[in-house]
Amino acid sequence: MRNIRAAFDGMGRIVPARVARNQNGLTPIAPTHAATVMPMSALGKPVGAVMAAADVLRALHAATRPLNASEVARAAGLHRGTAYNILRTLQAEGFVSYDEATRTYAVSLHILELAYGALRRSGLIDIARPLMHAVADAHGVTVYLSKVLGPSSMLLLDWVGGLRPDPYVTVGRPHPSPAGASGVVIAAFGNSSEPELEALLSHVEWYDKPSFPDFLARVKEAKQAGFSVDRGTMFRGVTLVSVPVLSPSWELLLILTAAGHSHDLDDDTVGGLSRALQSAAGRLSDSLPLLRLG
Repeated sequence: MRNIRAAFDGMGRIVPARVARNQNGLTPIAPTHAATVMPMSALGKPVGAVMAAADVLRALHAATRPLNASEVARAAGLHRGTAYNILRTLQAEGFVSYDEATRTYAVSLHILELAYGALRRSGLIDIARPLMHAVADAHGVTVYLSKVLGPSSMLLLDWVGGLRPDPYVTVGRPHPSPAGASGVVIAAFGNSSEPELEALLSHVEWYDKPSFPDFLARVKEAKQAGFSVDRGTMFRGVTLVSVPVLSPSWELLLILTAAGHSHDLDDDTVGGLSRALQSAAGRLSDSLPLLRLG
């Protein structure tokens, strides 16, 4: 059984991390140098106007086209006058753009400045990206880092490399799950029951979706190996390898996925790639106290 976690030794070489065994299977050992994370203090009283503004931004973000004030009000569950005043305020602050010809609103590109700030402060650029580049450069693949939002969704945080099997891939885009190798990892290290997984699988699209029994077999294999491989069934001609990034309490927080052309990734190559991804995931696990993932 392959180790799920790995780390670097003092000379920068990739070495397997310690994983304890017991009668119930693998038992996680806390990452080295893991600091204690202090719990957050109790939240103060929510501000209604701020909550309404957040609802407006979510409505605009979820829409597939610009919306007028009445449509925003309906989507956000607000009175039209309230929605209009919030939209005008957000426009004045640069977070919402307005089209005079169609009288519609959309999220402004100024949001990207905030998104970059969030990524920079999260530590992902300084900690995760060098690890991703190392794997991508050594194995000629594209590497993606996603945050697990729940059993049915992931959020793409960053990616490096040139292969884009999904032409719409972009940072900040939610991805439905369980799909591909990352979806198998979510199922393997999450808490969903088999009926829940079957329902979720029925709502996602694959190039060649496996039957549910086949999907469960992949989940079982991923639990044992600590990684999942998808050979062209999610995207035609593309092999995906995904590994979990786990907290000290064995909670699935992040997923690292490598994507490459199937004709370049034979069994031996995939073996080396999976070990490199597991080592990077182990380093990320050790660095969790330094990351801001909220």
